Amino acid sequence: MRWTILLSTQLFLAACYLSQTGVVCDEEIAENEKNSTKGFLEDLFKKKQTKPPGPCYCSCGLRNEDSRIVGGQTSVTNEFPWQARLSYMNKFYCGGTLINDRYVLTAAHCVKGFIFSFIWFMIKVTLGEHDRCLKNNNATPAELRIVSRAFVGNFSLANFHNDIALLRLSDRVRFSDTIRPICLPKKTDELYDGIKALASGWGTVREDGPLSCILQYVDLPVMSLTECRNLTRYSPRVISDNMMCAGYLEGKKDTCQGDSGGPLVAMRADKKYELIGVVSWGNGCARAGYPGVYTRVTKYLDWILKNSKDGCFCDQD
Repeated sequence: MRWTILLSTQLFLAACYLSQTGVVCDEEIAENEKNSTKGFLEDLFKKKQTKPPGPCYCSCGLRNEDSRIVGGQTSVTNEFPWQARLSYMNKFYCGGTLINDRYVLTAAHCVKGFIFSFIWFMIKVTLGEHDRCLKNNNATPAELRIVSRAFVGNFSLANFHNDIALLRLSDRVRFSDTIRPICLPKKTDELYDGIKALASGWGTVREDGPLSCILQYVDLPVMSLTECRNLTRYSPRVISDNMMCAGYLEGKKDTCQGDSGGPLVAMRADKKYELIGVVSWGNGCARAGYPGVYTRVTKYLDWILKNSKDGCFCDQD
């Protein structure tokens, strides 16, 4: 399942959180990681501003492409400037998507659960990153904490319904060539059946394999609900209207462990990209008959806009 790495991470977090022995829970914890907690508790208890900000003079959904890359899986540096990485004590475990200057969208299972009930505010969000393993390079990713979370109804790992969450960041994000938000869908009834979409993340490159250092991406066809329920090996009753399947019946390409919470995007006619899905769950990785299952963003569009209105959205046109 996509959340295999998440389960091991929650056990890791439990050991760290409950430890009274001073055991170092990560082999390498950077000094700036220790210092970055300073002041974030003050942000946590700041009164949330619900008044919409002034206009943002920026564009969303602009991909940094390199025409020399053909058919590859490794992304160009900062090719997907909306990509976010979630970590705790420098341990990467989930992805996310920047939607405006204050909010990241991710999967509920990445930030909700027994352990996250205690340490969710210790989660770090990194933006503008390409190689998560490279130290002391010229890249200057932005690192922020989260000060609040928002969920839809009751989420349970038993069925993955409503597997979506909004993370409010500790500071407003400064947009640049390497950090830009994704566009949101314009219509709540858009289905995207049959289109080619792109998923990206630092997840494992094969089932139970190592996590990737470099941001990877994969192109995946979006299935209709009928195809997902009737042509795959999933039981029709586990695929709700709020989910979508993307991938190949024969396997071949897929998201994998560690990609949870990350984006599934589609290119519009104007060449901008919009967020259509959130990596949620699946049976293994690239297994025949088991495409990846994603949270359908259009079903939550009104909720997203309502709960992130104190962030500044770029021009969606």
